Amino acid sequence: MTEAQLNNTTSRGLKEQPDFALRLARLTAQSLFETEWNGVVAVEFEADDAEDEGEDDEIIASLPDDVVRPAPARSWQAPETPLADTMSEMEIAAAILESHDPWAQSTPEYGRALRKGDPAASMIATAFGLSALVNSQDHLDELFAPGRVANFIIPGSYLWCVSQTLPKAVRHWKGHVVASEDAILHRYVQDNEESGGRIRLRTPKHDMWGARLERSLAQGVSVLLVTTDLRQLSDAESAVVSRRATWPGITPQIIVETLRLTHSATGYLSEADILQRLPEEHSLKLFEPAQIDAAFAAPTTLQVADRLAGIARKLTRPVPGVTLDSLHGLGGVRRSLDRMLNDLQLWRGGDLSWSDVASSAVFHGPPGTGKTTMARAFAGSAGLPIIETSYSDCQKHGHQGDMLAALDQAFAEAKKVAPAVLFIDELDSFSQRDARPHNADYLRGVVNGLLEQINRAKDIGGLVLFGATNYLDTVDPAVICSGRFDLKLHVPYPDKTGLTAILAAKLGSENTGGIDTGAIADRLVGLSGADAEAVARDALGRARADGAPVNQRHLELAADQIAPPLDDDTLWRAAIHEAGHVIVMMRLGWPIPDRVCLTPNGGQVESAPVKSLTPRTAQERLQVLLAGRAAEICVFDQPSSGAGAGEHSDLAKATSLALAIERHWGFGGSGLLWDGISAEDVWRAPADVRERVEAHLRSAEERALELVQLNTAFVLALSERLTRVREMSCEDIAAVQSETAAVEMKDRAQPPDSQVTSSQALKT
Repeated sequence: MTEAQLNNTTSRGLKEQPDFALRLARLTAQSLFETEWNGVVAVEFEADDAEDEGEDDEIIASLPDDVVRPAPARSWQAPETPLADTMSEMEIAAAILESHDPWAQSTPEYGRALRKGDPAASMIATAFGLSALVNSQDHLDELFAPGRVANFIIPGSYLWCVSQTLPKAVRHWKGHVVASEDAILHRYVQDNEESGGRIRLRTPKHDMWGARLERSLAQGVSVLLVTTDLRQLSDAESAVVSRRATWPGITPQIIVETLRLTHSATGYLSEADILQRLPEEHSLKLFEPAQIDAAFAAPTTLQVADRLAGIARKLTRPVPGVTLDSLHGLGGVRRSLDRMLNDLQLWRGGDLSWSDVASSAVFHGPPGTGKTTMARAFAGSAGLPIIETSYSDCQKHGHQGDMLAALDQAFAEAKKVAPAVLFIDELDSFSQRDARPHNADYLRGVVNGLLEQINRAKDIGGLVLFGATNYLDTVDPAVICSGRFDLKLHVPYPDKTGLTAILAAKLGSENTGGIDTGAIADRLVGLSGADAEAVARDALGRARADGAPVNQRHLELAADQIAPPLDDDTLWRAAIHEAGHVIVMMRLGWPIPDRVCLTPNGGQVESAPVKSLTPRTAQERLQVLLAGRAAEICVFDQPSSGAGAGEHSDLAKATSLALAIERHWGFGGSGLLWDGISAEDVWRAPADVRERVEAHLRSAEERALELVQLNTAFVLALSERLTRVREMSCEDIAAVQSETAAVEMKDRAQPPDSQVTSSQALKT
């Protein structure tokens, strides 16, 4: 087909006036037919010897015995009359329904098919992909301009195809250069990995590569560097690159244009029907040369499209079935994720730049809160595949180099299938590099590797990055800084409403009639959503074993396994303890806690984290930590072991805080010398330090006890309400405070002889 024929095709398949890049790409791809192809052809590199003055040196490396040198050039011509011109619209529709293409056929037989000696379909598609280098006349002229250096970045899987087609493309492009008919372009192909083709290409050593670049520029010619990664260039080499182009990937338009040369006897195609059958563009970008050639072995254009769609279904990662709508108890996290989804939708519609999209977040919170499920649910709601990895998953591959390679593989796969979600679990294992652990050098290299990967990935359009950790404060700050992970989303244990919804969803609507899931949720407050699901599964299993519908008894027995009920005395003491924390916070002028609840393990108070402390606020923090113990002393005349049960207990935290006052922050009498001593090492500290720490703790407990005693009525009223409802919000706490104040005011207004205070009534 001549250039005039290519330019004058009608709406049957092509624009009437194709742009420069498309016109040149068609002619470049067509020129491949001028050589006899026998599986491999000559690969042209520049000569290694300095005296070779830049002339091309043809290399055919270790050719098999049955491979011959290229045959003399030949031309390729196509008939011009489509069979469709002689058919009715009904006949055309019937043919297309049978996967025949009457526009590509000139006879009732199949359209033009590749013949022996023709270039493979993957080679032709690669020739069209090379148009990214020369998508305008200015770019073409610049490519051959003396002293100019261009860098073409391609996937490693296409290195073989590019190395075969690029020499012929360059030869063809020279005829279209405006500046000089004698333009010289040196082409260097660099690959750090073994070639996947039948013949391994000779890869110049990096120092030799740089030397050849210097020699070429000294001769006043232009240079095209073909690399599989930007990192293959040194800083010195990158500095002289004047233009960088990236492989566009296989697109629907490239498939159509390739079919025009491989399967059309007329130059025309049933383009609309082909495009309708082709997989989406992001799926086509996953294709490698072998998969293209396998699909193009089909006899008709529409059958090729069907094969491509079938291969794409196997290549494409499935979208998770779970969505955010199927999760419960997410609270504010859901609102943040909904905003991310909205931004993603705007970007997909072309209404928002990717740089303006909120595309990264860290989920942090206690174990079992569903951080992994949340990432999958986001992907499901967005209709995106998810690639998951973790510190331990990468580490299992071996030494540091193997681990970094596994991490690189996860990022590479995510980039390849983008738009997609990449989820990195166990971020806390990428811990602070200055913590001086025994494996500090190893950890420093791993964290630096992760930082490099994130930096390169953040500009990949459509790549959403999520991380998860149970301990946000142990993650290296550089990993989770804004720009790498923009949002820090705390994922708490679900509240009572969320637990009720999780139980109902897991049990199913057919099983919840007549069952009080709220009563079971009361017992599960303070536990994870995973615990609630485990209770529901256990209850359903008990029902199946009984051969009966699930009932309340099944649920209660299941809950007993995970959350044994607390006796009344223990429950009341736990309520008093938590109320003590709340009251002291409020009397010190701190914000009302977000939530207070009773759990199977006692209770917990949730409040905004304290970012920074002064000597005064550090002492207040000590009083808050010891307020639960003080409340127990006030009401029961003695504390319980709960305040000191374990390394995360109130007493342990208070001890660490008092040590920090003395030895970390310079707030005490120990001077300004710093050390990292913590609660578990307190008995190794000098005696005078232990004495000062003890003094801080005693003083804080006395002050906390004083505040509790002054507000006993509030403590008792709050504890009574908490015992009944198990969970209270800041609004609930404020309401109890107002009610208590009203009762006390009424008490003060009564005559002394008739007063019965609210605290006396509650104690009675």
